[in-house]
Amino acid sequence: MRKKLIKLLLILLFPSLIQACLWLEGTTIDGTYYKTFGDESISSMFLKMSQAMTPQQNFKNKFYRENNQTVEYIALYQIMKGEYQQGIEKLLKIESQSPNLYSTASNLGTAYELQGNIPLAIKWIKEGIKRDAQSHYGTEWLHLLILETKLELENNPNLLKNSHILNLPSTFNKRTPISIKGKDYTIDSIRDALFYQLKERMIFVKPQDKVVADLLYTFAKIEEQTTVVEEASILMDMAEKYGFSNQKEIDSLYHNANEAISNLRRNIVLISFIIIITLIVLITIAIRQMKKRKKGLVKKRVISPLSFALSINVYILIFTLLSLPIYGYIHIRITNIIMLYIILIPIYPLSINRTIRDIKKRYTIPPNPSQHIRYSTILYIFFSTLIYFYFLKNFGIDALYHFGASAILSLIVFYFLKWRINN
Repeated sequence: MRKKLIKLLLILLFPSLIQACLWLEGTTIDGTYYKTFGDESISSMFLKMSQAMTPQQNFKNKFYRENNQTVEYIALYQIMKGEYQQGIEKLLKIESQSPNLYSTASNLGTAYELQGNIPLAIKWIKEGIKRDAQSHYGTEWLHLLILETKLELENNPNLLKNSHILNLPSTFNKRTPISIKGKDYTIDSIRDALFYQLKERMIFVKPQDKVVADLLYTFAKIEEQTTVVEEASILMDMAEKYGFSNQKEIDSLYHNANEAISNLRRNIVLISFIIIITLIVLITIAIRQMKKRKKGLVKKRVISPLSFALSINVYILIFTLLSLPIYGYIHIRITNIIMLYIILIPIYPLSINRTIRDIKKRYTIPPNPSQHIRYSTILYIFFSTLIYFYFLKNFGIDALYHFGASAILSLIVFYFLKWRINN
């Protein structure tokens, strides 16, 4: 039996060994555990990679092709080498020959910014947005805002001492709307824009820089309130290295992070203590019952509907947890959420079959256990709801989709139980 169990575990775990995924896990601001995944989850890691990269390395990674000697290619190469004027002249020549190209306007805006000519950089970035507002994942509005701030800093070097490029409310969530230059953006879309623009900007701009420092602080505040405080602390450290110097705001963020982590640790200790005590009590009861059975003092009694329902659902949960590596493989490699629920269809009958075998060894199931079946189905729906709000919600699975699938799966539980008990 032990060998079969080991083989089953290896089969279930194999897909998780061959998949690659970046997980972000840590502590939320209210002191609870949080976990999510995706390439943009660990933002600080990607930003550090950008900071360590030179413009020439970036050019080689993104644009280098052998025997590619187009005018635009040469212009970009010169800009990456710091030969801004030569690159700008070539781009202006392309604009005169093939006007209204988005790439030309965008590259000119970047080249003028690197050269230090902010008014012309603003002109060409605005033109780029006019030509294709959705380019760069629709984040060029932030690039334009950065340029306008840099222009203001030329006249007022203390501009960012008591204010920020993006001013956030004291409390917010991912869906909180913020008005910027007369247009509303959600916190989530601002986060995406910050990640993309900083990832590109930090290739060219190394510490120290007031603008990047301020943007990193804002990014840290968003991560603090919407994901994990550990990530916020890393981004805050990066902001300090870039020159962020508002000590009150720095201390506040680190204080919030430390307090959240302390709360989580206290919660973990408390929950662990409760689980250990519960296990000790259950094991003690089980040992006593086994001793009584051996002495012939305990007869098989009829199992109650609630005990039956709990047993069924515990086995369903165990089998589902054992299958998590398969779910991860499907979700990442196949990216088909339907498959996550389809795979439960054979798992549930296996769970139920195994549970009923164990129940029959210890208890008697009544001849017409309709109440047992109803309790099991209702309890399954209850657990499915809890699992969604405490786990699946973090993966962006739609609530209506989940509960629609759960309704179908609860019918499978109901009818399979009915068939299995009657046979």
